[in-house]
Amino acid sequence: MTRGRPRKTETLDALHGIMRAFWQNGYKATSMNDLVDASGMAKPSLYAAFGDKEAMFEKSLLHYFDCYGDMVFGPLAAADHHYLLDFQELIRTVGYLAADESTPMGCFLFNSQVEVAYGSERHKALLADLGQARFNAIKTRVLKAIDAGQVPEEQDPDTLATFIDGQLAAVSILARSGGTKNQIDTFVETAMRALPSYGSVDLETSNSFTLRQ
Repeated sequence: MTRGRPRKTETLDALHGIMRAFWQNGYKATSMNDLVDASGMAKPSLYAAFGDKEAMFEKSLLHYFDCYGDMVFGPLAAADHHYLLDFQELIRTVGYLAADESTPMGCFLFNSQVEVAYGSERHKALLADLGQARFNAIKTRVLKAIDAGQVPEEQDPDTLATFIDGQLAAVSILARSGGTKNQIDTFVETAMRALPSYGSVDLETSNSFTLRQ
């Protein structure tokens, strides 16, 4: 008798499908029938495994962080390179991921923040927490750069972290609106020129994403 996949694997696969449905269509435009199709589960089983639509959306956002968090923020935590290289890679990775042909368009987090600006307080609170976690990761890397002498001591870390965080939102929107690889690369280069110590290291271009253009 052939054994099926472990239940945990089936549930994770279903959650990944749910996440992609919300990522592609947004919260409001994604119906329960869409989620049934995306998960491959019958509606009663879907509710039993993940809860109602709001709960599924929240679990999808957290799953998104689990899937892409290390890719995006891992280099910041490691701090193995000059801070300029780390932030160049951060902004470029967000832009490329948002334009990657293997994923829905845009950053799921930023897309959701725009959509639920007038949505439920429950969703606003979760997105605010995730946004704060993103900001904290950026600020921590800025503080390490200051300690290492890569950024002047008089630089306010909150101001610099806010600027970089804003570039992530902007490059995601650029990619979502159909920006080409050249446009994303130009955007990243322009953003880097505004950072302290620009020009002190050689910035390189490297990435393995396959973009839509």
